[in-house]
Amino acid sequence: MDPDSLRTSGQQLEAITARFSAELSSFRTQLSSFGEPWGHDDIGSLIGVAHEEVSSYAFECYQSALDEITFAGEDLGTMGDLYDTAESAITERLASLRNVLE
Repeated sequence: MDPDSLRTSGQQLEAITARFSAELSSFRTQLSSFGEPWGHDDIGSLIGVAHEEVSSYAFECYQSALDEITFAGEDLGTMGDLYDTAESAITERLASLRNVLE
């Protein structure tokens, strides 16, 4: 296990989610800039309600996925730190055992 690689992978995941989040925000802004092209008659109102529900749900799903990927990136960084800590503790313990046996 390479702790530095774990931390690097975690940072890369976090960078990807930041980029995707920015693109998603840009898309949401662009989508809302179209206004309500379906109109305000009976059928247009139904289309508008359906569009709002579907797009709202989709954006919630995207955000949930982004959050999970961000957490995974953070966890990889933590895992790298924990491997370093464990390796140091093992090295110190083995050195103290060697000193006792000498």
